[in-house]
Amino acid sequence: MRQSILFAALSAVAAVVAQNQNFTIDISKVSPSTKSAWCNAQFNSCGALCFGSLKKNDCQASDLTYECVCSNGTAPGLDYYLQTIPTFICNEAFSQCTQERQGGSAAELKKCTTDIRDNCGTLDTADAKPEGSDDSDDKATTTGPSGTQGAAETNAPSTSTSQAAAPTNFAQIGNGVAAVAAGVFAAALL
Repeated sequence: MRQSILFAALSAVAAVVAQNQNFTIDISKVSPSTKSAWCNAQFNSCGALCFGSLKKNDCQASDLTYECVCSNGTAPGLDYYLQTIPTFICNEAFSQCTQERQGGSAAELKKCTTDIRDNCGTLDTADAKPEGSDDSDDKATTTGPSGTQGAAETNAPSTSTSQAAAPTNFAQIGNGVAAVAAGVFAAALL
């Protein structure tokens, strides 16, 4: 019994760790015009996800630092959406990963997909709905993986980057699961 509980707790922690990805890219491999286009898209996506009600909306093309805060103080779940810096960085990390592994085994290339590409945002900002809206006819939803708040409106901090690399942070996902897993683990030890 204890082994089953321990296995379940460790599995939950592993799932959380898998979701808390920080992707790092070689920012020097991204052209200035591409970084500028990414910032323009980020600016527009922030406005769309805050439904035009912004407190802060900034993006620096030189180092891909950005800030997106809605007027109610929340930061939208940019990681889930296309046309955002986190998704651009995720896709670039995937591209750089596959380029670095050209000529390698199929398993190495597949690892780029499972570890990076599968974690990139796929939702369209046009499909985002304000929290509390009820429109069941739409085919897309704005919720993230199980156990998260609505992707269009979370209390996630914005991500900033250094000159050398541009990470994205999925740390806002799964913190509750980690706490539950730690509790189950502690109970298993009793």
